[in-house]
Amino acid sequence: MICAPRRGASLVELIVVITLLAILGTATLSIVIHQERFYRAQSSAIGSRATVRDAASLFQTELRALTPEDGDLYAIGSSAVEYRATLAQSVVCTISPSRARITIPPEHLASGAPLTWIGTQVEAGDTLLVLATDSTLGDVWQRHVLTAPPSGAGSCPTATGFTMTAADAAAGLTLALDSPLESTIEPGALVRIVRRARYELYRASDSRWYLGYLDCLSTRATPCNIVQPVSGPYASGGIHFAYLDLAGAETADPFRVARIDVLAIAARRTAPDTLDSLATTIALRN
Repeated sequence: MICAPRRGASLVELIVVITLLAILGTATLSIVIHQERFYRAQSSAIGSRATVRDAASLFQTELRALTPEDGDLYAIGSSAVEYRATLAQSVVCTISPSRARITIPPEHLASGAPLTWIGTQVEAGDTLLVLATDSTLGDVWQRHVLTAPPSGAGSCPTATGFTMTAADAAAGLTLALDSPLESTIEPGALVRIVRRARYELYRASDSRWYLGYLDCLSTRATPCNIVQPVSGPYASGGIHFAYLDLAGAETADPFRVARIDVLAIAARRTAPDTLDSLATTIALRN
């Protein structure tokens, strides 16, 4: 009698295979978990480093052009700074007979010339600074207040040289002022529209620290709006300002500031005890 060969695996063989598969699966899972932790840590590091770079870039852009001796710094503190923020820049195209109304070129010209830049919506109550030539003081900024938002019903004729097409000439912006311009101001004078603004480190409702921004306008029912986060989160005390004068000594006088040193510190989300920091120095225009 011939016996058929035995088929299948023995119990011992099954136990060995299952054990090997379990070991292999555990090792694979361990590698996957390790890789996930690694990528999360890397992502957290990239995020915190980007946060401190954002702060450095932001302050370089916003503060470098300030002239403290002209009053561009309103208040200074270790975790906050109030300054004169530029909303728009342009040149005077025409001046009305009353000298209380001017036009500026449109923002987008057919020639591509960047004569007008508007970064933030301009409102009634914003301050207009016009560069005037004074025989005694030299070039000085004359201060006026806008009585209305810019109007699109202005004319900036091609004869002024600031526009080249009829469409551009008809698209000038009109600015109404609270008082007449001085007689020394002529077409071509530089203008800036500014508003009081503030950057500060604040604690939000999620208990994290953020760099916040707000601006103030006297014509609003509530002059200063609610602080809004622009960057973060940061470590506690994660934004620090130091103000130095021309001699390199620290000063608390906004008019004497020549340099601002900023230190930004951010904690990593996956490792709160691990900090990333970036220091930047801003030399102001004096």
